Amino acid sequence: MTRLVGRQDELRAIEHAVRSARRLVVVTGEVGIGKTRLVTDAAQGARELGAAVAEATFLPLGVRLPLLPFTEILRVLEPTFGGILADLPAHTRDGLARLVPELAGDHEIPGTVPANEWQRRRMFTAVGQVLSRIAARRPVVAVVEDLHWADEATLDLLTYLRAAPLGPVTLIVTCRDDEPLEPPVARWLEQVRRPETTRVELTGLSRTALAELAGLPPDSPSIGELARRTQGNPFFAQELLAAEGDRPPRALTDLLLARSRRAGPAARTVLAVLAVAARPVTEALAARVTGMTPAEVASATHELVDAKLAVPDRARPELGCRVQHALLAEAVAGALLADERRAVHAGLAAALRDLRDPALSAEIAGHWSAAGRPREEFAALVDAAEHSHRLCAFSSAADLWQRAVHLTADGPDIAGALRVRTIDALRACGRDIEAEVLTEETYALHRDSGDRELLAAILHRTAWTRGVIAQREPPPGTADGLFEHAAELFEALPETATQARFLADHARFRWMNNCDIRSEQIYRRAVEVAERCGAPLEAADALTGLADIAFLTGDPADGFALLDRASEVARTEPDSDLSLRVGFMTAECRSNALYRMGRLDEGSWVALDGLERARRAGTLSGYPAAVLHHNAAEPLLEMGRVDAAAAVLAGVGDGPPQADDWNLHLLRAQVEICRGAVGEAVARTRAVESLGLAGPRIWVYERVRLLCRAPLWAGDPARALGHVEEALALFRGCAVEIYCGELLALGARAVADMAETARARRGDLSEALAGADRLRDALDAMGGRPFREHPFLATIPGDRADWDAEIARARGVPDADAWEAAARVWEGLGRPHRRAYALWRRGLLLTRRDPAAVDTVRAAASAATGMAPLESAVRRLAQRARITLSPGPAGAGPVVDSPVVDPFGLTARERLVLGLLAEGRTNAQIGAALFMSPKTASVHVSRILRKLDASNRVEAAAMAERAGLTGA
Repeated sequence: MTRLVGRQDELRAIEHAVRSARRLVVVTGEVGIGKTRLVTDAAQGARELGAAVAEATFLPLGVRLPLLPFTEILRVLEPTFGGILADLPAHTRDGLARLVPELAGDHEIPGTVPANEWQRRRMFTAVGQVLSRIAARRPVVAVVEDLHWADEATLDLLTYLRAAPLGPVTLIVTCRDDEPLEPPVARWLEQVRRPETTRVELTGLSRTALAELAGLPPDSPSIGELARRTQGNPFFAQELLAAEGDRPPRALTDLLLARSRRAGPAARTVLAVLAVAARPVTEALAARVTGMTPAEVASATHELVDAKLAVPDRARPELGCRVQHALLAEAVAGALLADERRAVHAGLAAALRDLRDPALSAEIAGHWSAAGRPREEFAALVDAAEHSHRLCAFSSAADLWQRAVHLTADGPDIAGALRVRTIDALRACGRDIEAEVLTEETYALHRDSGDRELLAAILHRTAWTRGVIAQREPPPGTADGLFEHAAELFEALPETATQARFLADHARFRWMNNCDIRSEQIYRRAVEVAERCGAPLEAADALTGLADIAFLTGDPADGFALLDRASEVARTEPDSDLSLRVGFMTAECRSNALYRMGRLDEGSWVALDGLERARRAGTLSGYPAAVLHHNAAEPLLEMGRVDAAAAVLAGVGDGPPQADDWNLHLLRAQVEICRGAVGEAVARTRAVESLGLAGPRIWVYERVRLLCRAPLWAGDPARALGHVEEALALFRGCAVEIYCGELLALGARAVADMAETARARRGDLSEALAGADRLRDALDAMGGRPFREHPFLATIPGDRADWDAEIARARGVPDADAWEAAARVWEGLGRPHRRAYALWRRGLLLTRRDPAAVDTVRAAASAATGMAPLESAVRRLAQRARITLSPGPAGAGPVVDSPVVDPFGLTARERLVLGLLAEGRTNAQIGAALFMSPKTASVHVSRILRKLDASNRVEAAAMAERAGLTGA
């Protein structure tokens, strides 16, 4: 190997990253710039320091091989395992066996198709555990080259390993930067632009380095020409230097082909196979493709290596040889006649197929495609999709199945079955919009299929899409009709786990959309079918649904008993996939039930425990994890523990809102409100609104009750009222009405705010009063059900108390006793911020001379801790009432605030008056708010006008607004 030239600084940067255990090194540069040579030297240096080193590369295939580099890395590192595998849990060995079957040993190689994305996370965790355990003995360096050809599954695994706590493990990746990258690769590179990432960007060699490479003086004229022609690219320079004659060819491709044509006929035949394969090829494989004898292939290969046209694979020489450089491979393959190229592709496909390695299926499909053999390509694509699915590489599986659909020649039912598999894979990897589009296309194409099993599966997915996960509201009743049609078809088919899964989905949709008690019968049928078919996961899923119904319609104790029964399903298989998934489902259901029943600490703990178990199992992703984060954080917010809630939400929901994490964004908006960032909360909630989400009614309720809060605190009550009324209209006439107490209370607050503003500005009260009437009509139409106490819905008394107090405020007859009653209820429920709001409202209505005023305001200030807008409002109230928030010595009366001087010489009291004046309040209203007579208020206003040199109240308000004097 030649000496590394001109890259000493870059090499030292990588060596430092390895020594200091930096997790990620990214080396970028154009083709031929020397990325491979640099990381090869760095890897060798790491070996000399005692590190365990493995090198792998992506292949430039039309269909990406999922996780191929890490399959190779694990195989290279296998000699360093020692007793690691024996100590790993069974599910970890299962994950490793999916990648490298020979690592399974006596452990059964998994052959089932995983059902969900979270299993892929467990496989990632397995890889991380192995690397971590090796790293406990010696540093680990994994080199992954040619990231520009990466598949999404490997990118996800790299992301996981970059963030996981593995110890001294360094990942070194190389990537071209001289051509447009595929979006997933470009996004990944953008995401790793962090301070902790070591980035090495290779540019052309200096003239001095080129001279050293050529063995000529730096001032030689030929070095100037070489630098001009190659722009310092070392590979181009080497090729030009190796060319015969004084004048190099006009194009590098011509030069590369000129070099290759100096080889003999047999060597050129083998070189063509290597070039078309674009991967290392063994002599045995080359012999099968070319029809040459092993001896002839061996001789030809030696000739290619000696001529520097081919090199043995550096990581695993037993894999054979590859073309010396990608540019050479492209030139040689491009120079073949079309029929010659197709013949080589067909030969490679047949030879690789005979190896019977499922990991090669995607590569084989690519060769059959290039050979123009669609029937063989179809079979290989299906095999490749199944293999990707087993590896939990759902995105790759979906792409492969979609390609297979376009090649289907055996009838529409086969295509329909492939589309169903594609839909499931797209959902598993989070490509929900694509899944929704494909679902509708599949339904349109196969709605008249004579295959009842296929049609039932399509109707099931279409109904669930339209009823639950559709981005936009579908035509009314369409999901119900599709579910019913599918139910009829399933009843005529043999009982299977698929039918049990459908029944549970059908029942869940009806319950989430209408709280339909008839869902209970469907759930029970699902349990029976699942138990008869030996499908414990489906049985547990249906039991959690029955628990939801029991909580709302029966005794909550029965709901917890059903969750315990669901958990028992998995107890015979601890640490298994089944146990983890059932644990996930029951934690979600149990934590939600505890929250609704007012057992906030317990609910948060159950959700946090579920998150920790999911984290240990490598399944902390997707919508279920978002729900557990929500169930852990919201009880903390309700208890006033804002920082703890923010810690739970840290790192989740960081990007723009999506269909599967809107709840986290709305909770983060509540945290922002608590911290005083109301504008940011409004922007976040509007981003959720812009998604235009539909879904079942219970999800609409969950969104609206959180969406309303930001506009209320931002002074936009009309927007909040619009959300509430739209939701109430949707819920009218169905059992979801029972949840609507909180929405009615929020709507009442909105109309009360609108009415107060109108009165202060002597405006029109009709809109606010009409809104109050509509809310009252909605409550009457619901028969008062939202405010009837229920053992499962603990907040109903508080919501009813808020409703009564807010409606009185809207009518212009505010009731201090009503607010006192609300404060007592919220105190009993352990909701300090809701109590603080009620106390603040009560304090606004008490006179300064009322003995309860001081205690009320101080209690409000204490309860409002952590809720910035309330804290600010209570401080303003205390300032107006001249109440100190820290009690003084026994018997001491209220303390008057010291005057604050501003540019106009206004006192603190005058600034308070000015703030109310700017709101459009009359002297009488100012006096009532500041516990003074209207005449005293008039004196203050006159002084303010004189100090501001303003001719009237409007001019004074405008000047105060510009000077920022109205916020005191």
